[in-house]
Amino acid sequence: MPEPGGNPILGSSLHALGYVVGSLVFILAQRMSRQPLPSGRPRLILLGSALIGGILGAKMSQWLALGWPIGADPLAFFNPASGGRTVLGGIICGWVAVELAKSRLGIRYSTGLPFALALPAGEAVGRLGCWFNGCCGGRESSLPWAVMHNGTALHPSQLYMAAGLLILLASLLRLRPRLEQAGDLFLYYLAGYGLLRFLVEFTRSQDALFFGLSLAQWICLLFVSAGILGLLARRRDRRDNQTVPQETAPGEQANG
Repeated sequence: MPEPGGNPILGSSLHALGYVVGSLVFILAQRMSRQPLPSGRPRLILLGSALIGGILGAKMSQWLALGWPIGADPLAFFNPASGGRTVLGGIICGWVAVELAKSRLGIRYSTGLPFALALPAGEAVGRLGCWFNGCCGGRESSLPWAVMHNGTALHPSQLYMAAGLLILLASLLRLRPRLEQAGDLFLYYLAGYGLLRFLVEFTRSQDALFFGLSLAQWICLLFVSAGILGLLARRRDRRDNQTVPQETAPGEQANG
């Protein structure tokens, strides 16, 4: 196994490939969806909102993590080479941007299925890029599969995440045909991704914020909660809609 950080050029190439893979899966997933994205200008608005919101969210969360407004150069926000690939921030802001765009366009149905499949597919490839770049690594470990980096044995957290994302993608593909509404898949993605990232964060070098959990883990718990509560709310709405009171026909008397 190559040492993490041993090939930055390959790592950057894999990061770029992650966007390509995510885009291809998104296109293929559109064909699976019972409610594909609208065509024409509304589709461009939705896709543009997801892209711009995701990029700005990732950049902003990275910028804040660097210590803005005290410890970060304000111009770094506009520098594409200064980082800004914080996935959690990108998912949150991309999701909010799409929902705002749907509200303005008057779109009432869920458009989350292609995003639910494209995001883990693209990120799985991107995490391999993190491995070769040597970023997003783990904390010290004495486990047999620990990897050496700069003379220290570390958790291969990038590989944990990549493998977990592939398992999540396979689970979503298996679950998709069984769902009553295709839009539920994005809520399953949120809950599954939040749980996966929450667990992987225990192997990474992150400072605890409250009760021994890092900021990323608290955000992950919000993801899990949003996914579960959303699914419960949709199930309740479907149950309520299926419960139709039966009226007694004119002249008919109830037995008993």
